[in-house]
Amino acid sequence: MGRNRKFFEFAEDLLLPIMLGLVIGLAVFLLDNVYRAVNYASLLLVGWNPLLLLASTFIALLGGYLIVRLLAENKKCGCGAELVIESYHSRSGFLGLRDTMSKTIASAVTIGFGGSAGLEGPSLLLGGGISSFITRKLGLSRKDVKKLFLCGAAAGFSAIFRAPLTGILLALEIPYKRDVETEVFVPASIASVTAYLVSAMTFGMETIFPSPTSPTPILSIHASILAHAVALGVLAALVALTFVKALEGVNAIVGRLARSLPMPCIAILGGLLLGVIGLLYPKTLGLGYDTIREMTTTRLGETSSMMLIALLVFKIIATSVTLNFGGSGGLFIPALYVGGTLGLIYAQALKVEPPASCVVLAMAAVLAAANKTLLTSIALVAETIGPSFIVPTVVSAAVSYFLTGSASFYKSQLLSKNEGGVAS
Repeated sequence: MGRNRKFFEFAEDLLLPIMLGLVIGLAVFLLDNVYRAVNYASLLLVGWNPLLLLASTFIALLGGYLIVRLLAENKKCGCGAELVIESYHSRSGFLGLRDTMSKTIASAVTIGFGGSAGLEGPSLLLGGGISSFITRKLGLSRKDVKKLFLCGAAAGFSAIFRAPLTGILLALEIPYKRDVETEVFVPASIASVTAYLVSAMTFGMETIFPSPTSPTPILSIHASILAHAVALGVLAALVALTFVKALEGVNAIVGRLARSLPMPCIAILGGLLLGVIGLLYPKTLGLGYDTIREMTTTRLGETSSMMLIALLVFKIIATSVTLNFGGSGGLFIPALYVGGTLGLIYAQALKVEPPASCVVLAMAAVLAAANKTLLTSIALVAETIGPSFIVPTVVSAAVSYFLTGSASFYKSQLLSKNEGGVAS
């Protein structure tokens, strides 16, 4: 009996996370290819006539909504990370396979046809849902299903970003605003690293965002750069609060519209609004990877401050419309986009050289504040952009994280393990 128990514990703590990492890594690869196929169709449509962008965004929101409405058990659209957190706290990691697959596909359709959101949302959802399905089929206890659910979500994140440390820390941080789930550290580490290795073999070793280019060391630790880090932390806190309030405000507007209009009509209205924004500022639609790469490599440095302000404002509006008017996706990438734009605006205003330093600090600060994931934000910068930013990044991210209090993108995120009932 003792040997059998030890083997079972070994299998659960090591072999099962490895298996989950392998399966989830491959699933995220398939998700990425579905997104690419959908996005290719959108590009063909818009390439034929630019005004057909209105049709593309119409499909993004109405199509995403109908997939969830017709195929999912839980009919709620929106942010994938929100559903992961809600499932973890309210249903002990139970997430049905129908919800997992339908909402993942809905996200690929939403983002591929121009919706403003990130692929990390469906990747978290896909990883958590696959883990939930497998662990329940294996007959694991409720506690173990819940623990490995977070590990699966972390593996999904690690695979899409090719950032295993970030995925590990996300699993610890994302359930709470002021606490960490330390019990999942070891299995989350194994699952995340395994998923990363699968991702590296399928996508390649290159991170999704390149390191900034500069002929001189970008950040040396001295008083001026730390002062900029503090200032950017304060500004990022204000922008993050604005972003959170914008999401809540648009959600309230949709709630009022739903009293007199059916949801498909609301999705159509949102798609047309999104299309108009895209015709004016096309860089605000879709994933935004290319724009973030341009920010971190200073290729957007010549863009006027007024244009940068417009990109920041309309990215917040486009994301709020996408995730409240029927679309599905994630909020990590939009937060990085908004933070990077803020950093460029700051660098131009104060003539900071190189501007990429401000971009990176602001990206981490907005991400930490809006997602309430301080360590994750720092690790993401280190893994995807470069380790030379660590110390100033800690300063800017910590300032924004604490200044914004309990404000967060995620309503289901609890304050802490002991004080969950007072989170607000």
